[in-house]
Amino acid sequence: MPVSTVHDYLQALVDTGYVTVEETDKVYRPSTRFLEVGHRQRHRFEVVKAVRDELAAVAEETGEHVTLLIEENDQAVILAVQEGSEAITLFAYPGARMPLHVTAPGKAMLAHMDPERVESILGRGLVEITSQTVTDAEVLLEQLELVRERGYAVDEGERIAGMVCIAAPVLDKRDELRGAICVCGPESRLDETRRTEIADVVKRAANVTQVNLDYV
Repeated sequence: MPVSTVHDYLQALVDTGYVTVEETDKVYRPSTRFLEVGHRQRHRFEVVKAVRDELAAVAEETGEHVTLLIEENDQAVILAVQEGSEAITLFAYPGARMPLHVTAPGKAMLAHMDPERVESILGRGLVEITSQTVTDAEVLLEQLELVRERGYAVDEGERIAGMVCIAAPVLDKRDELRGAICVCGPESRLDETRRTEIADVVKRAANVTQVNLDYV
């Protein structure tokens, strides 16, 4: 693009407050106004309103790190975060994106997506994030079948080494996918008994959220 055109665009963004410019060296940077835009957009999602109280309740009950994610452009995207009293600090914040196949919430959502779309996503290849990441499409498809059977998904250090995540899909009354609720904690704390307990908690929270979606 011509430099003059780029300058006009940048100046328009400066004038509307979306870009700042350092006059000394003419360096342009996004402004904090994008935070405002992101905040408004996040709260447009009905599921955020429907799940707000449930996320806090799950965090209080489990003491762990709790998130709400949606699927967007074939990725899992965090919309909301709650931390319980014993939560490990994770690099997780609203807007963070990750491949669907490396996370419990991503698997929970994949299990309820159109099979042709799932095939398309898997056909692009499954990137390895940790040594535990599932990169075999056939193995992943078997896991997705299990997710549908038991109502929740698990990842064991597949995105973050040493962390176990358990997630349940959020569906609406038409059984359309709206997102997933996830609890993450250190492997040392989440033995089989604890995982079963947390699975029950996230499934219950997903069910309550489904009911709440009817009244948002």
